Amino acid sequence: MIARDLYLQQIGNYIDKPFIKIITGIRRSGKSTVLLLLRDKLLEQGVRTEQIIYVNFESFTYSDLSTAESLYGYITSLIREDTKNYLL
Repeated sequence: MIARDLYLQQIGNYIDKPFIKIITGIRRSGKSTVLLLLRDKLLEQGVRTEQIIYVNFESFTYSDLSTAESLYGYITSLIREDTKNYLL
C-alpha cells in the first residue's frame, strides 16, 4: 500500500472535530486506501477496533447493504453508546 502522508495529514487536522468529513474522487483513485490508512492511524492513536466501523461497498461482504434501511441497521448494531465511534 502506498503511503499517502499528505492526505492523512490534511485529514488528520479534522479528526475529532464535530462535523462530517467526506472524501470524494473518481473511481479507482485511492479513496478506500486513504480510509484504510486513516483506520490504521486511528488504531495507532489508541482508538480501539470496536470503535471503528469500516464498510467497503466494493466488497461482497457488504452486498446485502443495498438499501438505506439495511445500512442503517448494520451501523446502529455496531455503534457503541459509551464511546466515540468512527464510521469509515
